[in-house]
Amino acid sequence: MTRLLPEPFFCREIQTGMITCRSASRFVSVALLALLAAGCTPVGKNLRSALPEGASRERALYDESMELIQSRQHEAAANRLVELLRTDPQGELRIEATLALAYSQLQLDRPKEAAQIAAQVIEENAETERMDYALYLHANALLALSPAPSAAQVRQAAEDLERLRQRYPDSQYAERAKETLAKVEERLADNELQAARLQWQRNQPVAALNRCRYIIERYPDSAAVSGALELMISAYRQLGLNELADSTRAIRKGSVPP
Repeated sequence: MTRLLPEPFFCREIQTGMITCRSASRFVSVALLALLAAGCTPVGKNLRSALPEGASRERALYDESMELIQSRQHEAAANRLVELLRTDPQGELRIEATLALAYSQLQLDRPKEAAQIAAQVIEENAETERMDYALYLHANALLALSPAPSAAQVRQAAEDLERLRQRYPDSQYAERAKETLAKVEERLADNELQAARLQWQRNQPVAALNRCRYIIERYPDSAAVSGALELMISAYRQLGLNELADSTRAIRKGSVPP
């Protein structure tokens, strides 16, 4: 019987990871090798999985790491998980132990490592039942990158969350993913608006108009729509398209609460 892993402590934001063992015919991931070589790494999650008879050592290591995670002893838990993955890299607990390791990296404020680990699980284990959690964990890790994730990383996080929401609607992480996705899309819409304003300042009204249209079409519920409409009015005026400017003003006026 498997006990579900806990959600990232920063589930209001987002983060990523990528590490896992490859098939017997492939090399173990570089990131995981580094952790194994160091002999010390953060731990994973609140998970317990049934192991086949005869796998008592691996079961003990995994169960011990889960108890350590629950008691917030993440460094110690990581040590157990790394030992497990080194001892039994292709075992029954490989995926869950790897995700647990990614989780522990996040708890230890190492989102880059967590993102690498989760990303590799996603890449190499398309059929795993834990894909919903891997996507959720990867998105959270990306958004938690310091000092701040790049626009591309934010977009990737949004894609992960949308994939989770669409493909795994019954997942325990689906509702949380929906909430986080809304926040991520607000950030993406604001980034687009800032870019449109920069184009306007550079005397590129057509480019600014196109970007504003994209904001309205792609992020219709975002706060950036109001700013996009206002900028479109100015761009239309500059281009001598006064009728379009007037109609856009009417739309903006109707979209703004009195």
